Amino acid sequence: YIEDVGMLKMDFLGLITLSIIHETLRTVKQRHGIDIDIEAIPIDDRETLELYGRGDTTVVFQFESEGMKSWLQRLKPERFEDLIAMNALYRPGPMDYIPDFVDRKQGVQKIEYDLPEMEEYLAETYGITVYQEQVMLLSRKLAGFTKGEADRLRKAMGKKKIDEMMVLKDKFMSQGQANGHPEKVLDKIWKDWEKFAQYAFNKSHATCYAWVSYQTGWLKCHYTAEFLAANLSCNLSNMDEIKKIMADCKLHDIKVLNPDVNESEARFTVNRDGHIRFGLGGLKTFGTNVVDAIIAERTQNGPFADVYDFVERMAERSAKDSKTVVITPKSVEILALAGAFDSFGYRRSQFFAPGQSGERFIDELNRYMDLYKNDKMDNSLSLFGEVEEMKPIRPVMPPAPENENTLALLQEEKNFVGMYLSAHPLDRYAFEIENFTNLSIGRLGDKIQECEKDKRKMSVSMAGIVTEVKSVTTRSGMPGARVTLEDYNGHFEFALFGKDYEAYMAYMKPNEYLYILGDIDERYRLKPEEYAQGKTAPYTLKIKKVLLLGNVTATFLSGITLELDSHLLSPEFRRRLTGLLKEFPGKMPLSILLSDKDTGYKLEFHSKKYSVSVSSDFVLKARRMGMSYTVQKKPA
Repeated sequence: YIEDVGMLKMDFLGLITLSIIHETLRTVKQRHGIDIDIEAIPIDDRETLELYGRGDTTVVFQFESEGMKSWLQRLKPERFEDLIAMNALYRPGPMDYIPDFVDRKQGVQKIEYDLPEMEEYLAETYGITVYQEQVMLLSRKLAGFTKGEADRLRKAMGKKKIDEMMVLKDKFMSQGQANGHPEKVLDKIWKDWEKFAQYAFNKSHATCYAWVSYQTGWLKCHYTAEFLAANLSCNLSNMDEIKKIMADCKLHDIKVLNPDVNESEARFTVNRDGHIRFGLGGLKTFGTNVVDAIIAERTQNGPFADVYDFVERMAERSAKDSKTVVITPKSVEILALAGAFDSFGYRRSQFFAPGQSGERFIDELNRYMDLYKNDKMDNSLSLFGEVEEMKPIRPVMPPAPENENTLALLQEEKNFVGMYLSAHPLDRYAFEIENFTNLSIGRLGDKIQECEKDKRKMSVSMAGIVTEVKSVTTRSGMPGARVTLEDYNGHFEFALFGKDYEAYMAYMKPNEYLYILGDIDERYRLKPEEYAQGKTAPYTLKIKKVLLLGNVTATFLSGITLELDSHLLSPEFRRRLTGLLKEFPGKMPLSILLSDKDTGYKLEFHSKKYSVSVSSDFVLKARRMGMSYTVQKKPA
C-alpha cells in the first residue's frame, strides 16, 4: 500500500557482482599499477563483444547459463544494445522471440514493421517489441497518448488490469485511426502488445543489468586471471561456484596455485606469471592474526629463504609481541599440509616423515621454533644466554619417503584449503567421468532417498576412488566389508556381503579407482499384500558391475567426433588441429563434424589418416581451440 498512499517505494538489491568488480580492480591495481574507472570503459569494445559471441561467459553476470551461451554464439553481438535485448528476452515467455530476434539480426529473416512510423523505436531490436518503454513511446507516436497515459498503459499491461486496458484500447484505436492508421493494423499491434505485456521488461532495468554484465565481460576479456581470482575470493563459502570457476580457470589455461608463504596475500591474487595464487585467508582454521603477521614480516624483511628462516623470523616476531601468539605449531602444520612451503623445494611428505629423534619432522621443527622464540624473548635470562654453542640447533629434514601416500596428502590439502589444488586424484579420469557416468558418488545418498520417496528404480553409473575398506563379519559368521568411495562431490559408504562380496571384493583396495554400474532399487522385495497396503521397502544401491576406471574408455568407447563451426576454419586452425592429432596418436576412430550456422549445413568427415588416444588432456586442448565433441559408445 506504500505507493497507494503517495509514498515512493524503492527496492534495494545486493549484488555480489559489485564486490567481484571492486576486488578485480583492486587486484589489477596491485599487479599492474593501473587505476581503472569501470564506469568509463568503452561501450563498443570489439574483444569484449567477441567474448560474448563465443559464449565465454562463465561467471559473467546474467549471461552464464548454458542456454544463454548457445544463443550468444548464434547471435554474435556487435553492439551493447544486443546485450540489453538478450538480457530482457532470456526469461520465460520472451524467450519465444529469441529465434526471430537472432534471425533478423543475422539477416536470415527480413526486418518488418507493421507501420513505417514504428521503425524509429523498434530498429534497435530488429523490429521486435522487447521493452515496456517501446510500448509507451509507440502509444504516444501512433495514438497521441500523453506521458501519463503511456505510463498507465505500461502499468495496466504489466499488472494485467483488464478493465483499464480495455479503456486504453478504445482510446488507442480511436486516436490511432484519427492519426490516419488502419484499424486492422492497429488491432494487430494491440493484440501483439497484449501478448507481449505478460512478459514485458523495462529497458532501464535491462540496461543497468546489461551494463554491469558488460563490465564483468570487459574485465574477464582484458584481465581474465584477476577477474577469476576475484570470483574465487568472493565465493569461498560456495563450493559449487568454486568448482565452476576452477573449471573456467582450467579452460583459460590459468593455474590456481597452492597458498605460498612468499607469494600469497590474504585474498586470491595473480602472480607475475599470470596464475592465481590461493589466499592465506582462505585456509580453514587459520587465524587472521597469523595471516597478517606472515604478510607483515615478508613485507618488512623480504621473502623467506626456507622453512627454517620462516619459523625463526615468525618466532622472533612472536617474541617481540609476547602478549599475542603470532604463530603456533598448528599454523606451521596447516601451512605444510596446504603446500605453502612447496616453493622451497620440499616434498610435503618430508614434514611428516620421522626425524632424527624418531618423531615427525614437523614436531621437531615446531619444538625448535618454540625454543628459538624463548631464546629471543630474553637472552640474558634464557637457558642458553649468549653462549653460541647452546643456541637451539636446527633439526635435519629427512629425505622424502620412497612410497608416498599421495592420496592422504591431497586429502589433508583439501581439509585445510577446502578443495584439491595441486591435483585431484580423479583429474586424470575427467573424460571417463564426464562421458560414462550419470551420477556423482557424493550425490548417491540423496538420489537413493529421492528414488525411495518416488518409489522408482534408477540405473546409475559412477566413478570414484576407494578411500577406506573395513572388514566385517555377520552374526552368522559370513564375511563382508564396508567400502567408502569418494569423488569430486563427496563420499558414500556401501556394504558388500554374500555373492557381491565374492564378486567385487578383489577391486576394493584403498586408493583404487573404480567404475560402478548398478541400480538404485528396493533392498528386498515385500509380499504382494504389503505392496497393496502401500508399504515400501528401503532403497539401496545394488551393484551390477565393477571395472577399473582406467579400463572404461577401452571398454565402452567406439569412436569420437570433434565438432566445430565453419567460422573457425583458417590455415592456422588447420595447423593447430593437425598438431593436436599428432600429439595424441592412438587407435580410436576419429570423425569431424563441420557446421555452418549461417546456412544450417553440416558435413561429417571420417578420418582415414588419423586415429587418436582419447584422454582428458586431448578433449581439454580441443575445447581450447573452440571445438566440442561427442562420443560413440559401445553398449554397457
